Amino acid sequence: MEDQAKQRDKHLSKLVGARLAARRKELRLTQAELAERLGIEKESVSRLETGGISPSLGRLSTLAGALDFPMEDLLRDTSNHPSDQAASLIACLANLSESKRALVLRMATEFAAILNSE
Repeated sequence: MEDQAKQRDKHLSKLVGARLAARRKELRLTQAELAERLGIEKESVSRLETGGISPSLGRLSTLAGALDFPMEDLLRDTSNHPSDQAASLIACLANLSESKRALVLRMATEFAAILNSE
């Protein structure tokens, strides 16, 4: 049971780290620049992004603030709950035109039908 919890924690750390890295790159920040904003070493940013270390809730809040990104969005992308996953998809669609959103919906619907038929 404890091993499963550790594996789940490690997996979550990697997912959150990947989301942090993606957001940092969206902002065109280097690890060194983010580290400077946070007052930590560049190596610590690297370990956070690779899941080598798990951020505390306080550190996660600080990271979210430094990246101008809601903390719940950092966590939502790592959730297995359908409503959280739907919220992540909604965020991805937000800046698309109506016709592009319709295309994504059509493709997702068809893809889901294929997966359900297997």
